[in-house]
Amino acid sequence: MARSLLSWLGGCLLMSALGMVPPPENVRMNSVNFKNILRWESPAFPKGNLTFTAQYQSYRKFQDTCTSILLTECDFSSLSKYGDHTLRVRAEFADESSEWINITFCPVDDTTIGPPRMQVEALANSLHVRFFAPRIENEPEPWTMRNIYNSWTYHVRYWKNGSDEKFSISGQYDFEFLRNLESQTTYCVQVRGFLSDRKKAGEWSEPVCEQTTIDVYEPPSSQYSSLILLPTV
Repeated sequence: MARSLLSWLGGCLLMSALGMVPPPENVRMNSVNFKNILRWESPAFPKGNLTFTAQYQSYRKFQDTCTSILLTECDFSSLSKYGDHTLRVRAEFADESSEWINITFCPVDDTTIGPPRMQVEALANSLHVRFFAPRIENEPEPWTMRNIYNSWTYHVRYWKNGSDEKFSISGQYDFEFLRNLESQTTYCVQVRGFLSDRKKAGEWSEPVCEQTTIDVYEPPSSQYSSLILLPTV
């Protein structure tokens, strides 16, 4: 009798386990320049399409950010940039739901620094390079990553097009002069943001290549014409 009861209980537990909704898989935060997108993968579930709910913890209480969505991502860019945040997501089907999957995220520490933009102008045997720090979305004013980090610097590397030898400089200003280059030669430039106090480097920009011009000084030319004055008869 006891063995039959145990078998029956085991069968019920197995059926209950098979009927449970599996949780989301590979839950991770993808954050670039404080564009915070929580992503996950939908688990295999034979009964039909799953929906998902994602939340964040606020004052010890969880708040919905995305509710019963079919997408496998949720935008948390409105979170404060400072402090640790607890996020969680679960899968749902009909009236059933999976367990919550939690992750911890601190935007100011964990976000990836995207590549700055550049403008490159040739001036004789030098290049004038201007930098634009990455913009931050969802801000009332046009803030950049440089507004957030006090130790922001630019790492610059440049090289003669076709050469493996690269030169590196760094600075805190939004411009740089690359001097004493070869005239009429194409150079390529890349830049990234760097946080010196955190020892954290951003992503390199795509190379911008520009050809230097001729460094020749030509004084203004003057033509003098001889005038012969003849006496009047």
